[in-house]
Amino acid sequence: MKWIDVTWTIHPQMTVWPGDSQPVLERTATVEEDGVQGTRLGLSVHTGTHIDAPRHFVAGGATIDAIPLEVLTGPCLVIDVPGCELIGPSHLENLAWEGVERVIFRTDNSAIPLQGDFRRDYTGLSVEAAKSLIQRGIRLVGIDYLSIERYAPDSDFAVHKALLGAGVVIVEGLKLQDVTPGRYQLMALPLILQGSDGSPARVLLGQDE
Repeated sequence: MKWIDVTWTIHPQMTVWPGDSQPVLERTATVEEDGVQGTRLGLSVHTGTHIDAPRHFVAGGATIDAIPLEVLTGPCLVIDVPGCELIGPSHLENLAWEGVERVIFRTDNSAIPLQGDFRRDYTGLSVEAAKSLIQRGIRLVGIDYLSIERYAPDSDFAVHKALLGAGVVIVEGLKLQDVTPGRYQLMALPLILQGSDGSPARVLLGQDE
């Protein structure tokens, strides 16, 4: 199996959601001065490539440490959706959905590096498309920017609430520029953070060589 790492490197200059602080990697000791290197990490659990647990928007929803591994690993369909601002139900038609429980959307967002200022013009998923995915039995959905839905200052986060309310796990901030559409094996592994609404994750896509 050939594995593709679709995780963004966490660094202090990376793009974060408006209002979040950028990651802090503070060197607490160095080999040169202390004989050992040590680092303190400070960041939002929704930094970079990360997973949203239902608790992010659903009272009483599952926290990140309660999401089963069988949801986060297994066959996955990567769908290429270029040239649109909003993924709608029409983008989900004429695809081979049989046996698909995990889907990732590769969009024009993949040309946007997670560095510098936050972009408000990224592609997101519509509520109608989210409901269609729920009806199809999807258990995990991913996308290549920091949110699954379009940015709006007064957003009620209807897409998040629909997906997470149905128990669908969301993976955001995927690095998909060099990924071709098709079927893969997915490994999306968060930190086991007790009671957390999300976590940074290492995400891999695998294909037989």
